[in-house]
Amino acid sequence: MSTTVKRAVVTATDSSDGTASKPATPVVSKYRTFCYRLLGERFDAGEGRETITEQLQRAGMTISPGMHYSVEIVTSVIAAVVGFVISLLLFAGVLHTPNWYLYVLVITAIAAGATIGGFNFLITSRIANRKDELDRELPFTLSELSVLASTGTSPIRLVRRMAARDHDPAMTAEFKRVVYKADIQGKDLITALAETAKESASTSVREAFWDLANMIHQGGNLDEYLRTKSDDVMKLRRSVQEEFIDRLTTFLDMYVSLVLTGILLLAVAAFLINALGSTAGGLNANELLLLLTFGLVPVSVAMTIILISIAYARAE
Repeated sequence: MSTTVKRAVVTATDSSDGTASKPATPVVSKYRTFCYRLLGERFDAGEGRETITEQLQRAGMTISPGMHYSVEIVTSVIAAVVGFVISLLLFAGVLHTPNWYLYVLVITAIAAGATIGGFNFLITSRIANRKDELDRELPFTLSELSVLASTGTSPIRLVRRMAARDHDPAMTAEFKRVVYKADIQGKDLITALAETAKESASTSVREAFWDLANMIHQGGNLDEYLRTKSDDVMKLRRSVQEEFIDRLTTFLDMYVSLVLTGILLLAVAAFLINALGSTAGGLNANELLLLLTFGLVPVSVAMTIILISIAYARAE
C-alpha cells in the first residue's frame, strides 16, 4: 500500500484528533483502499475541498475527501449495475412487461441516485447525531465546569479534568480534542479551543468553546458565565422537546393522509383496472398489487418510522 493510501485510510488507531473511532473491518478497509487507488488520489490532488473536509470532521469521519468521493462513486456504479441486472431479469424475463426498458432505466437511475443520496444522508445523519449527543450533554458539562471553576482551578487543568471523565462521552471527546491539540500539537489553549469549536457538530458547543476561549483571553468571571450558559442551554433543550410533541401530530396526519389513504386509493385503482381489463404503464392489476404490497407499503412505513426516530433522537 502506498504512503498516500496509508494516510487516506484512517482508522481508530490513527485518529487525527487523538480520540478513538470505531475501526473498519478488513473487508471495508480493502474496499476503501481499492476505491481510493482507483479515483481518490485524483480528488485529493484537486482544490476546493474545504466544505466537504469540514463536514467530514463534524461527522467524526476520519477519512479524506478523496476517500469519501471515490467510495461514493464506485458504490453508485455497482448499485446501478445491480439494479440494471435485477430489473432486467424481473421485467423482461419474468413479467415480460411490454415497456420493460423504461422500468429498467428508471430503477437503474433510482439505484444510483439513492446510493449517492445515501452517502450524503450518512454525513448529515452523523452530524445530526453528534449534535444531538453534544447538545444533550452540554448543560450538565457546563454545570460540572462551573463547580470546578468555583474552586479556583486553572483553565488548562479544567480542560484536562473534563477530558479524563468516564461519563458524557460526546463532550468528553471534545475536551480530548482540545487536550490533543494543546499537548501533542503544541498549540496554546485558546487556539486549541477555537479550532475544536470550528470542528464541532453542535452550534451550542461551538459558541460555548468560543466564549470560553474569549473569557480565558480577556479575563472574567468564568464560574458565573458557565452557570448562566448552562441555564440557557437547558431552556433550549426544553423548547426542543416541546417542538417534538408538535411534530408527532404532523407525522400522524402525514401517515394517515399520504400513506394509508394513498395506498388504499392505489389498491382501488388496481381493482378498477382489473375490472376494465386494462393496464397501467404496461402492468396489470396483479402486478400492481404485488408492487404495492412488497414495494410501496414497506417503503412508506419504513420512511415514517425513520422520520419519527430522527425527530425523537433530536428531542431526547
